[in-house]
Amino acid sequence: MTFNPPTIAAIILFGSGILAGIPVLAKGFSRRGKGIVYQSDFLLQRAPQLVSVLNIFLIVTSFLVCNDPVTTIPLPRLFSLVTTNPPTAFETVISWVGIAILLSGLIFMIGGWYSLGESFSTDAELLEGQKLREGGLLQFVMHPAYSGIIQCSIGGSLASLSPLCLCLTLFVIAPLWLRRAKYEEELLIKTFGDEYKKYAQKLKWRRLIPKFIPIGV
Repeated sequence: MTFNPPTIAAIILFGSGILAGIPVLAKGFSRRGKGIVYQSDFLLQRAPQLVSVLNIFLIVTSFLVCNDPVTTIPLPRLFSLVTTNPPTAFETVISWVGIAILLSGLIFMIGGWYSLGESFSTDAELLEGQKLREGGLLQFVMHPAYSGIIQCSIGGSLASLSPLCLCLTLFVIAPLWLRRAKYEEELLIKTFGDEYKKYAQKLKWRRLIPKFIPIGV
């Protein structure tokens, strides 16, 4: 199988993201579940992670279909809109838009982890001695890592031309991460009070979409 250019770009980005993210992600896993305030609710802790991982596998499947479309059975149409090989010019443009969003997502996700520093855990929890962080990508959006995860999912869905993955992102993954973000804000408000509220107001309470974008949440 010969991969098309957007697929090759996606492979390079995913590989680079894994290499850049492993050090900080390993530390985040080592802190998981050790917080002084921890909520074990499945929908809060595991559902966002598991559905996001599931979507990664679906996106990979979509890329495979995208590069070797099968039109004789209906199943591949759930994964990718591509019905010709190579894809049409319009499909290629959409794929490259997805690659751009994927790149932005990786920057926000991994940059968000590094911006949190010692306050980063892979679970939603309040760590002992946790400090309020406002530097790095936290200057632009309240939850850069969650924003990045959603951007990656949207970007991968568009790059692989998958309506299934895009719908899963918009209607399941994004709401789950937004719910988790709001829970974390409750913990931070209880801990840091007006200091955190001032930070949030400075960012216009932009949880997932950076404040320099005219609209968003």
